[in-house]
Amino acid sequence: MNSEQVIYRIMDVNLNRASEGLRVIEDGIRFILDDSSLTKKVKELRHSLIKVIKVVPGFDEKKLISCRNSEKDAGAELKEEGRGKVKELIRANFRRVQEAERSLEEFGKLLSPLLGQQFKKLRFRTYSLEKQVEMRLHKELNLSLYVITDSSLIKEKNFEKRIKEVVANGATLVQLREKTLPLRPFLKRALLMRKIIHPPVLFIVNDRIDIAIASGADGLHIGQEDLPILMARQILGEDKIIGISTHSIEQARQAEKEGADYLAIGPIFATPSKPEAGPPKGTKIISQIKEVVGIPVVAIGGINLDNAEETLKAGADGVAVMSAIFKERDVGLATRKLSQKIQAVQNAYHTNRKS
Repeated sequence: MNSEQVIYRIMDVNLNRASEGLRVIEDGIRFILDDSSLTKKVKELRHSLIKVIKVVPGFDEKKLISCRNSEKDAGAELKEEGRGKVKELIRANFRRVQEAERSLEEFGKLLSPLLGQQFKKLRFRTYSLEKQVEMRLHKELNLSLYVITDSSLIKEKNFEKRIKEVVANGATLVQLREKTLPLRPFLKRALLMRKIIHPPVLFIVNDRIDIAIASGADGLHIGQEDLPILMARQILGEDKIIGISTHSIEQARQAEKEGADYLAIGPIFATPSKPEAGPPKGTKIISQIKEVVGIPVVAIGGINLDNAEETLKAGADGVAVMSAIFKERDVGLATRKLSQKIQAVQNAYHTNRKS
């Protein structure tokens, strides 16, 4: 086998390694993380890998197969390290893809400088995608029961007790929302919530990035008129969660583009908690937004035990509630009933999806 044949053989092996690795990553993100946006990006990268060899002048695609010699490949007998968790599997396959792309880049240069340049671009694209996936793996968002506090509904003397009740009875995220509270009492309340709320339950601060940082919150929720997402991300860093309230498909698209981790869409139904929020949009907008974004969508506004199922069936990844919890005499029971309803709907959905 001459030197050119050896190069084509090396490139064939590494094209297969990179493509197979990307397929494993794609399936992991699609079926385990259930993230359509990242799944699409991995699929596009996999297709781009194949396109390179079709568009570079002088590269003979047919030689890849003719120079293949799988039966005598010394690497076929090498053992691979074990995988314990899905995260490890995805990370290992990113390393596999990047190593293959580096080899494609270096040996590709021997056939065509343009070929080397194209594989270099794909390698750096893979690094960028790996970062996005890693952030998603780190932020395991369970937004199914998103509970929002409100001072008008919770007496100060009962605040700690009420937060403990919602956390103990199924809340997956609790947002501290205080529109009128001065800074020091706001911070005191945030620090208290940080002591009470621990993973896997998430603690989010509404609007106030300074309070979010000072209290060590898991993230920040902002509105359309608050600090822009890009600036909030620069201040908070990549590891924190940023959610944003949206009221239209256009706003949802823009929020995803700017790097939001989740969206809150509403008001879905008429809400006594925010009469200034405007007319209810109904559940149809949930499915419309889910069609155009890949990040989680939380429905908000007038949601309660009676309409939660309808909301979730429209495609919402979770429901945000305030009055449905804190206006009830027994906050713990109200939380538990809503949590059980959500779990029943989600379990039925996943069962139907598998069948």
